[in-house]
Amino acid sequence: MPPAPNALWRNPRMTAERTHDDQDRAGAEATVNDILQGAWKARAIHVAVELGLPALLQDGPRTVADLAAAAGAHEPTLRRLLRLLAASGIFEELGHDDLYGHNALSEVLLPDPTSPVATDARFQAAPWHWRAWERLAHSVRTGEASFDVANGVSFWQLTQQDPQARELFNHAMGSVSLAESRQVAEAYDFSGADTVVDIGGGRGSLMAALLESAPGARGVLLERPEVAGEARALLESRGVGERCEVLPGDFFETIPAGADLYLIKHVLHDWDDEDVLRILRRIAAAMAPGSRLLVIDNLIDERPAASTLFVDLLLLVLVGGAERSESDFATLLEKAGLTVERSLPCGSGPLRIVEIRRA
Repeated sequence: MPPAPNALWRNPRMTAERTHDDQDRAGAEATVNDILQGAWKARAIHVAVELGLPALLQDGPRTVADLAAAAGAHEPTLRRLLRLLAASGIFEELGHDDLYGHNALSEVLLPDPTSPVATDARFQAAPWHWRAWERLAHSVRTGEASFDVANGVSFWQLTQQDPQARELFNHAMGSVSLAESRQVAEAYDFSGADTVVDIGGGRGSLMAALLESAPGARGVLLERPEVAGEARALLESRGVGERCEVLPGDFFETIPAGADLYLIKHVLHDWDDEDVLRILRRIAAAMAPGSRLLVIDNLIDERPAASTLFVDLLLLVLVGGAERSESDFATLLEKAGLTVERSLPCGSGPLRIVEIRRA
């Protein structure tokens, strides 16, 4: 006599397997759902930063009513925002008195120009940044920056035209550069270089660290005119301003010739291969026979961390750039008439110093 249609489901072993499969499915769904909701949680953090909540709580816990009045927010809605953030581990709900305060995670968001997370939170909160990610599909379909389509201008045009956008970008990059510059100065011996040119040197953190580590060296920092003034101020504040010329200019057009050492840090990853080749050829033409070039960038290895791959996608979205592997760089360098001498680790992450000479 054949078994009833549902008899198989009464088999204990198969029922256990079915239960296990259901549990696996439920776990997978919960994980994916948490990832999907991550965008909303991030946006909630952005709004908290926009409202200045981390700074408002710096001196101690406050009620939602007090925070709403200080931030110019709608009290019932601010309560809902804080409730979500506290449930997600950002800020702490204190008892049942409508009080909120800082915890270890929310303190990371306190305004601090030297904090990569605090400055990046402000950078990510900008509406033009959020709009660019909304058009990620455009980048995936075309290989082009979605920022331009989403905002009607390129990222570089925006930072040139909008002082607030420029400030957000410079602070976000500057906070990262402070820590990395110290690592570079420790990882590479700059004492043998008399003249050093930092190409796209930003606000001057790397040049300052280099000149501090090599008292006999003199520098030239090449940067866009709208940033050059900030570089002068930082170099003066670090006591090395007299040993460094800040040169406003465009590295696509001109690079000072004949220096002992050229540096280019976190610049090439902002550009596609065609533009990188233009920059490298311009540098090669400026180099003397004994000059060296240091490309300082995050390199993608065989098993890159998710954080490195996120930055790779961010570069695509904002500027059409990319993180590259050592072999990617080697190919571009060869086309530019340059060759790799050695590659040095810098810190514990993906940052490396690639030392290069003319072929």
